[in-house]
Amino acid sequence: MTALLWAFLRRDAQTAASYRFTFLFNVVGVFFSAVTFYFVSKLLGPASPYLAAYGGDYFGFVLIGLAFSSYQAAGLNAFSRALRQEQLTGTLEAVMSAPVPLPLLLFGSACWDLLCAAAELLLYLVLAVAVFGLRLQSARLDVAAALFLAASLAFMSLGILSACFILRLKRGEPVTWFVCVVSDLLGGVYFPIVLLPKRLQQTASFIPLAQALEGLRRALLQGAGWSQTAPQLSALLLLSALLLPASFLLWRAVVRQCQRDGSLGHY
Repeated sequence: MTALLWAFLRRDAQTAASYRFTFLFNVVGVFFSAVTFYFVSKLLGPASPYLAAYGGDYFGFVLIGLAFSSYQAAGLNAFSRALRQEQLTGTLEAVMSAPVPLPLLLFGSACWDLLCAAAELLLYLVLAVAVFGLRLQSARLDVAAALFLAASLAFMSLGILSACFILRLKRGEPVTWFVCVVSDLLGGVYFPIVLLPKRLQQTASFIPLAQALEGLRRALLQGAGWSQTAPQLSALLLLSALLLPASFLLWRAVVRQCQRDGSLGHY
């Protein structure tokens, strides 16, 4: 298993190495995003009472939202991007016929993109602390790590569902775009969810990004422990337990249907 994942990583790393400027552009993009919202936070002036639960600092609030929103987008796009690449190179049918367990095949194909997205998320936090003076002295990193892993499972599940649309309908971008837009709006990326109408707040409780951001902000900005973040962690684990098996079952069904009608390699 380790050898197979390493083979996937080595292949994708070699491909990424031929596009060095992409890495540079990503770093520059992270820096300018952080700069933009740093000055926006200065413009807002005194802390809003809606931010009291997150330490009262809008910069820390929105930066965590931006970083994790980018990570969710990567989780949603990683599987579909890998699938599209295999389709374009004509290797999808060969990969699908390999004697490799389905979960390992899916994770391996998206592993590089997920690692790069995690590195970008870490870069956001390092810049915020080292350059812009964000204080995370009381952060509970153990709690944040657990929330991150639980959210990653939910994001990967949504990414596999998106790949199912590409495999069957040959187009998946509208679905991914819709999920990202709705998650950014209802997930509280730019503003606290409590500002939303009650019905939308209730809807937000079913969105993985909303639960992840609520728990991560409390753990990183306020030092919240296991008991304070238990509702968010439990919700993420429940969503993952529902979405992950469903995504694998749908993927298996779609692959078999495409194999039967001979459209597996079509795009």
